Amino acid sequence: MPNSLWIKGIVCIFLGLAADIAGLILKIYGERQRPYDGYTEAKVVDIIPIERERYAEARFRNRQAAVFEFFSDGKLIKLIDKEDIYPCPYQLGQRIRICYDRNDPEKYIVIRNDKPRWRATALNILGMVLVLAGVLMFLMYAQRYHL
Repeated sequence: MPNSLWIKGIVCIFLGLAADIAGLILKIYGERQRPYDGYTEAKVVDIIPIERERYAEARFRNRQAAVFEFFSDGKLIKLIDKEDIYPCPYQLGQRIRICYDRNDPEKYIVIRNDKPRWRATALNILGMVLVLAGVLMFLMYAQRYHL
């Protein structure tokens, strides 16, 4: 069947473009779910003890807090983790993703679930592979039947 490669190429390109569009939609949806407009990777530069306000209710008087460091608009920003967790869930030198308010970097959240971003990247890679496979099938068809 001489048109088999041509049809397979069309199907691969169509599926590849659909996967790329789905990845783009997933990326946009993931970005809209963030409460703030800034998004960056911060580094844990220190872990410090902080006295708890209501230490009578807690098992330990102090808590450990990570100090996050990142750049925003060319300025170095250092933030102290707000979560009251003991022991500190972060390690020195660890890189984490945070979402923050560009006007007030003290307002931030740590992004723990970045699955939509990874899914979007996987869909985009799959889409590129399918489009490339479709183009190669077109070239094979052209070489076989039209040269």
